[in-house]
Amino acid sequence: MKVLIVGGTGEISTSLTWALARAGHDVTVFNRGRRQVALPEDVRTLQGDRDEPGALEAAARDASYDAVLDFICWNGDQARADVAAFAGRCGHFVYISTVWVYGPPRCFPVAEDHPCNPSDTYAKNKREAELVFAQAADGIRFPATTVRFHATYNDHSDWPGILQGDGTAPFRLVRGKPLLIHDRGVLPTHFLHADDAAVALHGLIRRPEQSRRRTFNLVGESLTWRAVHDRLAEVLAVDASYASVPAEIIIEAFPDRSWALAGVHQFAMCFSNEAICSVVPEFSVSVLLTEGYRRRLRVAGCERPYALEDPDPDLTRSLDELIGRTEVRVGY
Repeated sequence: MKVLIVGGTGEISTSLTWALARAGHDVTVFNRGRRQVALPEDVRTLQGDRDEPGALEAAARDASYDAVLDFICWNGDQARADVAAFAGRCGHFVYISTVWVYGPPRCFPVAEDHPCNPSDTYAKNKREAELVFAQAADGIRFPATTVRFHATYNDHSDWPGILQGDGTAPFRLVRGKPLLIHDRGVLPTHFLHADDAAVALHGLIRRPEQSRRRTFNLVGESLTWRAVHDRLAEVLAVDASYASVPAEIIIEAFPDRSWALAGVHQFAMCFSNEAICSVVPEFSVSVLLTEGYRRRLRVAGCERPYALEDPDPDLTRSLDELIGRTEVRVGY
């Protein structure tokens, strides 16, 4: 297949680029070229900014593609640009969306027919893009598929946590400091390694007749937030302790780092993969979070010594101050 990836060097799309190239597909990536990510030698790169007038059209005119996957479409305007560029020029278009479009879940597990009621700007914009593609897919020129992800990571990702850009968890664990968790850490969430995501996406574009004009959830291992951190403590061979603080207090204390907590992580997240598994039976959650942590530590170049230096002293002080002034349960 001839495949274009809009993006191609991100947390999910890098794994897909490698997987498709290894499978012998003709792969082109289109992006701004700002990330220094190693890609297979036979992958072609088109450098450009999708928001520059004519940039996507130029990529579309360059060749006719069997499949186009867009990882960096964030709103309705960008979706309309995709439709203008690729309608009639690709056999299958796959939009990478998010389960955040559901908003606070009303029932479990959440399947693709769950009502969408996005509660934050990011999710509202992604939902608007979904609707643009759905409307275009009603015609015959734009056979689109939407895939909704949640908490996908790779071997270079930040450490999973409830605050954006918080890399302090290994340091806190090794130093015996309590980890901040919200609402006792009992709410479920999902984590999916990008290598497993690549298997699913590859399967979808190999089966266009079964996947076009459909929407799929694509999520990973189901864990409570406390279990997310327990797995890291296990890999680091230390005991974990926790400071449980209500989500609303954390959001107030860290407004610039808690948009994900405010958006969805303060709710229980439990999604169904049944639809995608029915189309892509080879997909499974093969990289569990424990193994994902081990791989991440190997990338860092060492095991426990990596955690001995505080990566963010200012954040560490802020976390200690919040824990110290908030009535919490520590060590359970």
